[in-house]
Amino acid sequence: MLIKQDYILNTEEEYQQIDSVKEWIHNIHESGSFFNLSLKTLELIRRFNNLYIQVFENEEANPSNLNQLVITSKGLETELVREN
Repeated sequence: MLIKQDYILNTEEEYQQIDSVKEWIHNIHESGSFFNLSLKTLELIRRFNNLYIQVFENEEANPSNLNQLVITSKGLETELVREN
């Protein structure tokens, strides 16, 4: 993916890298998948992780967070089953 470089780029090379990353992101968005998962599934994974951290690690287990976690986990399960 992105490689740490040990040298300073000139402005033209920096712009080329920016354009390359922009094109890569555009291609991912157009194809709708990344790591062979849809963008919807990736978003559900991100939401699930954030809610899990809130509820279990930060101990913010209020009814709203628990409800959101349950709904997100059901949606994520459905998407993962559909994609596999």
